[in-house]
Amino acid sequence: MTKRTGGMIVATSPAVAIPRAFFSDLLPQITEIAELHVSLALFRLLDDGRDDSPINEQRIVQDPLLREALKVVGSPNEPARRIATGLDLAVGRGTICRFAVGTGTKKQTWYYLNTPANQSLIAAMSRGAIAPPAVLWDGSETPTVTPERPNVFRLYEQNIGLLTPLIADHLVSALETYPQLWIEDAINEAVSYNRRSWRYIQRILEQWSTQGRGDSDGEYMNETHRRSDPRHLDPDQYRQGRHLKRTGGA
Repeated sequence: MTKRTGGMIVATSPAVAIPRAFFSDLLPQITEIAELHVSLALFRLLDDGRDDSPINEQRIVQDPLLREALKVVGSPNEPARRIATGLDLAVGRGTICRFAVGTGTKKQTWYYLNTPANQSLIAAMSRGAIAPPAVLWDGSETPTVTPERPNVFRLYEQNIGLLTPLIADHLVSALETYPQLWIEDAINEAVSYNRRSWRYIQRILEQWSTQGRGDSDGEYMNETHRRSDPRHLDPDQYRQGRHLKRTGGA
């Protein structure tokens, strides 16, 4: 049942600071509700800190207000998956910065609001130029700090090529349109055919969205599994990558 407010008393209600640029530059681009909820939750959690400390990913994933907003009835695991999608989109769009903190064998993920000062701070910590803040320490061993991108961004950089601003925009748009697993599989399939371009990856995703991925059991098979089944083999189809047009290139 929808909960209706009786009205907000602006003069006495606590306020959350949100940069005006979020409303003018970022909000008009956001189409995925998970990204919007995650972004607003980050602003709230960062504002609660009041000391410019980063926010641990576990705190975000376990935030009761965010989980309530993104839950699906009958699916207790759904909020965590949708929160992860929202975080990837927010990082990819540039709303927040993600970085990993390692101490020994332990690794945790943290977030800052994406500002020039915080970008410089993360870079300086990763070089060892300055010590990480106390909240990142776990014992006496100095933690290592590593900037991180969303999974599909890292996968693209590692396997396809340079992540330009235009490619980053394409990946954000794809994350808003397709399941993350599809994008990861499409990148892997492009690599398997040595067709290392965004155009080819996009062609794979478009074909899957219109023709399906060929699994009658409801789970999506990857290309390796399909190619091992003689019923799905077509020699011409796979000669230079099955998603290439006969007259087209990558």
